Amino acid sequence: MLLVHDVLDKQLTDRHGVRMGKADGLVMLQEGDGPPRVVSIEVGSLTLARRLGRRLGRWATALARRWGGKHTESYRIPWTLVRGITLEIAVDVDAEATRVNVVEDWLRVHVVEHLPGGRP
Repeated sequence: MLLVHDVLDKQLTDRHGVRMGKADGLVMLQEGDGPPRVVSIEVGSLTLARRLGRRLGRWATALARRWGGKHTESYRIPWTLVRGITLEIAVDVDAEATRVNVVEDWLRVHVVEHLPGGRP
């Protein structure tokens, strides 16, 4: 498997088929002299910002700390919960029970709902 090609930026779907963002990063662990192994997928705008550049990553982290409250880190999905990788990555989690959409939820409440036509 080519991790960057096959995993990064692919759509994630939960156990109910609900879209829950894209795979923004991978967490790998190397134990001893063996090859590194993937332990989790990171989902979140901070991980994406760090991938796009050091300065953007620092800026996004500072904004998250200022306005994000206690949810300033990306959400990690253990690799053991990955059920399949095709055009999408199916994971055995419930999107509603996670905080993968914390940034989108904050933006909806604090920005979008205050725009004309922004309330459902």
